[in-house]
Amino acid sequence: MKPPIRFVGAGGAHDLTWGNSAALLTWEGRTFLIDCGFTVYPRLVEKGLVESLDAICITHLHDDHIGSLSALLYHRHFLSRLPPVPVLVGTPELYAKLYTYLHHLMGPVERFAEVVLLPEARFPHVQAIPTSGLHMPHMPSCAYLFSSQDAHLLYSGDIGEPVPVLKEPSWVEAHQPLWVFHDVAFRRGPTHCYYEDLYPWLERAKVWGYHCDPTHAPESNRIPLVHTQFLL
Repeated sequence: MKPPIRFVGAGGAHDLTWGNSAALLTWEGRTFLIDCGFTVYPRLVEKGLVESLDAICITHLHDDHIGSLSALLYHRHFLSRLPPVPVLVGTPELYAKLYTYLHHLMGPVERFAEVVLLPEARFPHVQAIPTSGLHMPHMPSCAYLFSSQDAHLLYSGDIGEPVPVLKEPSWVEAHQPLWVFHDVAFRRGPTHCYYEDLYPWLERAKVWGYHCDPTHAPESNRIPLVHTQFLL
């Protein structure tokens, strides 16, 4: 069974070749967009996917993850005449900062989006995993776990180490089969996960890397990259 995910982009913050990392996930009958950086909205328009979204998940507020969110919301409201779309977030601080950001750009946020703090009964299959401070010290952030009777999918967002729940053997055992889509870096640094640090989970989960330029991957890399399997 192949994970029902397609990446709108899979590159880093300034990578116009591979685009900002963002993904479309079809889960339990709903289509989720995970992040909406500045290259994402044009790609969704190109592919005719603007109107297909049931909810949007935001991992954090860097421009390569929300840079075209307002454009997408405007399009859905003014051009598509759609009701406000739920925009899911995982921490109260992320909720407050995203709401303030959208209000400064758009005015009355509720015309265009419903910012939703997880957990939320309408989204029982989506869980946010707080990761604040593990990408940038000042930045609230979260990973997302999508669960069904058949599988679990963990999407890391930007983080400088493996998502903390992966370090709990009992958690990994309880979430089988487990698909992990994790940001990776090919040089050690504090903001993105060094690829070799994910090796311990290769036998306990299906792991793929994103948020990178695949041409920079060393020949010794054992983490499959989404660029060859999951791009739109």
